[in-house]
Amino acid sequence: MKLIATLFFLLPVLAYADTTTYSCNYTTYSDQDGNHKAEKKFELNFIVDKAARKSYMLGNNGSTEVKLVESSDQLAFIEVTATGNIMTTAIDSKLNSVHSRNSVMFGEILPSQYYGKCEVK
Repeated sequence: MKLIATLFFLLPVLAYADTTTYSCNYTTYSDQDGNHKAEKKFELNFIVDKAARKSYMLGNNGSTEVKLVESSDQLAFIEVTATGNIMTTAIDSKLNSVHSRNSVMFGEILPSQYYGKCEVK
């Protein structure tokens, strides 16, 4: 009985160890008109739950599940929006990040990329 109680007590700690949050702040961006300093604060947070094999993005418009692609020196998150637009975010081993939006509106592509830095929490 003590063993079960101990495991039950440690379960939240074990679950926490399998979850990582990447908090990313983007300070510049590029679009069809060039490179610009971001005037408004733009942050994205990514939660990776290794135990559940799921990843989520928390942004200005709420949260959504995203696909995680990992390699030895980077993480990439892929989001397909409800309208079919594709958003990708890459984080390198030094925690530099690029968030790319490839939106199509009225039959025309509206590309943009945001550049920033992430922290692991």
